[in-house]
Amino acid sequence: MTQVEGARWSEFAGIEPDGNYLSDDHRQQLLEEYFFQRAVQVYLQALPIVNIIGLRDGSQARWGGGYNVLPIWKQRMDSACRVPTPNADVIYAMSYLDLAADGPLVIAAPPGILGMLTDFWQHALSDVGLAGPDHGQGGQYLLVPPGYDGPPLPGGYHVLRSPTYNVFLFWRAFLTSGEEGPETATGVAALEQTVIHPLYQSNPATWKPMRFPDASGEQVDMLFPRDGGFFDLLAEFVDYEPVEAIDLRLRGMMASIGIRKGEPFEPDARHREILDAAARLAPKLAVALNTTPDSYPGRRYYTGAEKRRWLNGFPDVDENFHAGTYLSLDHQATFFTVAYSASPAMALNIIGGGAKYPSTFWDADGEYLTGAEHYRLHLPPNPPARLFWAVTLYNPVDGTMITVDGHPIPSVNSLDKRVTANPDGSYDIYTGPSKPLGAADANWIPTNPGEGFLLTLRLYGPTHTFFDQTWIPDDVERMKP
Repeated sequence: MTQVEGARWSEFAGIEPDGNYLSDDHRQQLLEEYFFQRAVQVYLQALPIVNIIGLRDGSQARWGGGYNVLPIWKQRMDSACRVPTPNADVIYAMSYLDLAADGPLVIAAPPGILGMLTDFWQHALSDVGLAGPDHGQGGQYLLVPPGYDGPPLPGGYHVLRSPTYNVFLFWRAFLTSGEEGPETATGVAALEQTVIHPLYQSNPATWKPMRFPDASGEQVDMLFPRDGGFFDLLAEFVDYEPVEAIDLRLRGMMASIGIRKGEPFEPDARHREILDAAARLAPKLAVALNTTPDSYPGRRYYTGAEKRRWLNGFPDVDENFHAGTYLSLDHQATFFTVAYSASPAMALNIIGGGAKYPSTFWDADGEYLTGAEHYRLHLPPNPPARLFWAVTLYNPVDGTMITVDGHPIPSVNSLDKRVTANPDGSYDIYTGPSKPLGAADANWIPTNPGEGFLLTLRLYGPTHTFFDQTWIPDDVERMKP
C-alpha cells in the first residue's frame, strides 16, 4: 500500500532482486509507488493549466461563460473571492475565451488599462495596454486558434496566435484617489469599453451583447483542486486541446497515469486512491519549497543587506520560468501554487513601467509571520513606485486573501489619502489582531490569531531607486501590542 502523505523511497531502497525476480508483493508495491510518484510530478508540472481551469470553472459557474461575459470586480476584489494572490488595489476584469467554439476573436481593448492575454499554460500571448503594443491607447487584438487554416487574416490588428484553444483575458484598471478612500468608477468605466466578437461576424447586430457582471463581494471559489479531481480536469483539457499544446514528454508522464488524448480517463478505485493522495501531497511539496528561502537560485532580493527577508517573484527567469539553460520547474510549481498569471511586464526590469512584488513569509528574526503577533513594516521615504504602492496579506498555503470579519480587503495602498505618512515621507504599516496605539486606522491590516500570512509589497511603475537598491524596504519587525 502506497503511503498517503509521501513517497516511501527509503523503505523501497532496500528491495533488491539479487539476480532473482521480485516477489509479487514487492513488485506491486513498487508499481504503486511508481504510479504515485508520476502522479505527484504530473500535478506539479501541470499546475499552470489546472490553476487557470480552476479560475475559469469558478467564474463560469457563477456568472456564465461565453466571449461576451467579462466579470468586473467593480468595488475591488476582496476576500470573498478565493483566488491565488489577487491584487485588491486595482480593478480586475477576467474572462475565458474558447477559440475552438468561436473561431478567431477580435478584442477591442480599452485605453488606460494594464492587461494581458495568455494561453492556458499561462504563457503570455501579449501584454495589453500600458505594457503592450497599443501603449495604453487602446487597440484591436485578433486571437487566432491553433492550426488555423481559414481565409487570409485581415490587417489592422495585433495578431496573436494561441497554441491552446482556451485563452485567458486579464484586464486591470487603476483606482483613483478619493476623500473617503480609493475610488473605482473611472476604472470600471474604462473596462466596460471592452468589446469582443467573432472575426467573421462583421455585422455588429449579430454580436452577443457584452455583459459586465459585478463580481465584488461575491462568494466564489476559483481555486484549483487539491484532491484527485485535479486529474479529471487535466484529462478533460488534454482531450480538448490539440496534441501540440502539451510537450510529448509530459504527455508521456500523463499517459502513465491513464491520461491520454482520445481515451476515457477511468482509474479504478485503487488508482483513484493513489491519485487523491498524490494531489494532497504535491501542493505541500510546493509550499515546502516556497517557504525555504534558497530553494532555487536568486530568490533573495537583497543579498548584500543585513537581515533582509524579501523574496523575488521572478529570480533569474523570464515570464515562462526559463532560466537560461533549463525550465525552472521548482519555481513554476511554487508560483502557481499561490499565484496566477505571468507576463513579460512582471519579469522584466522596466524603470517606470510594469510592477515588482517583493514578498516575505518571515519577520526580521526569521520567524514565520503569524496573525497572533503584532508587526510593523517600515517603508523608507519616497517609495519607488511611479503609479502606486500597496501592502497585502495572503494565506501562505493557497495565496487567498486572509479573511477577517469586517475587513474584506487586507491591504493598504498609497492611493488612499487616509494612509498617514511620517514627517520624513516614510510610512509605517501595521499588522496584528488589534490596532497599535497611535496608528492610523488606514495604516493597519487586521489579522487572525492562529493563522500565518504571506506579506507582499507591490510597486507599480517601479523607479530607478528600486533597481539600484538605494531604496530598500525594512524587514517586518515584531512589536509589542
